Amino acid sequence: MKKLLAALVGVLVLFGGFMTWQQLKNNDAPIGSNPDALVDVPAAENAEEGVPTVEEAPRGLDYDAIRALHDADETVIRLADEELSWSEYSEWLCMTGRQIEDFFNQMYLYYGLAADWTGSVGDETGRTYAQYAVSDTNNYLTRILAIRAMADEMGLALDEGDLAALDPEQLAAELFGEGATVDDLAAVLEQENHMTVSAYRSMSAANILYSKIAEALYGENGAKVDEADAVAWMEEQGYVSAGHILFMTIDPDTGDALDAAVIAEKKATADAIYAELSAIEDREELLRRFAELKAQYCEDGGKLVYPDGYTYTPGTMVAEFEDTVNALDEYAVAEPVQTAYGYHVILRLPLRGDSLLYSAQGTPYTAREQLASAGAAEALTAFEAEHPAEFADGLEELDLTPFILG
Repeated sequence: MKKLLAALVGVLVLFGGFMTWQQLKNNDAPIGSNPDALVDVPAAENAEEGVPTVEEAPRGLDYDAIRALHDADETVIRLADEELSWSEYSEWLCMTGRQIEDFFNQMYLYYGLAADWTGSVGDETGRTYAQYAVSDTNNYLTRILAIRAMADEMGLALDEGDLAALDPEQLAAELFGEGATVDDLAAVLEQENHMTVSAYRSMSAANILYSKIAEALYGENGAKVDEADAVAWMEEQGYVSAGHILFMTIDPDTGDALDAAVIAEKKATADAIYAELSAIEDREELLRRFAELKAQYCEDGGKLVYPDGYTYTPGTMVAEFEDTVNALDEYAVAEPVQTAYGYHVILRLPLRGDSLLYSAQGTPYTAREQLASAGAAEALTAFEAEHPAEFADGLEELDLTPFILG
């Protein structure tokens, strides 16, 4: 559960589409997908010979002194009719700072490399880590205020159900099970990401409001997005779509090959299904019969999440699967193709705006939803441009170097 929460907070902190924790629950790859396309490979091993080392551990910040810079209730950011207090701001700034310190410590402990507040983050801005902590804090909190202000302008607000879902006790129960307490939630948030419960709730509330903005602009699940626009976007991204009926020739638990007689029987069934499907000329009848046979025979557990087949980009599925699909016309059926998993009877499908797109993170979404999210993000960016944030004097250039310990 801690890994789940760490992934959640990482996504939320980055505001990567304002995903919710529920979207991160399922992370099972379908049988037939390419494992190499789904697994993150570490960039380096632990420090060994030839790697420079440092004598002292990285320095931290004096967070108590930072919190004392302003009165807790002082307003430090205004955006439209929304205001943010120093208490809220310093809470986020300290969280960001401690996350950066974790990065410093990892570089030191695992690689023996020096990283410090006055060092460059290495991007095109030339910012130091101290400047990065301030600028990103300003960006994150400005975005939250913009969401609140835009939602208010559109007449959108959190309802009773939203407020109940944001209740700390309910959050604890949902994340950790019945009997979990707010202290449990606070402890894990602090341990994993140095985040407070109030900051977590603030981000979650912004996520809900952002979803309401997107729905108001583009309909539920992007229903107002034009089908032609959704298909055109998928074509630009290189998506293709196909359904398959998989006859596994290996034990899914051990990876061992099945008995030769069992494999031969499955191959014969796959051949018979191909012969039947390839003889059907009416497309609607083909889709209906394919769905029936898939429900009866397909041994891919992914069919439960992606019942209408996989819509994916190149490099996602195993090569034999992708090569077969690429050689097919829409609504054409291929002779059984063998992969390391077994025999696949594949039907090439047309792209549709409501097709579930395969995500390496295990979070299905549609092209309509993607375009709605992108459109909502553009609308929010435009709103921010029309309602620039006003910062307290010196806040945008706040210098953290005087607060470096040691």
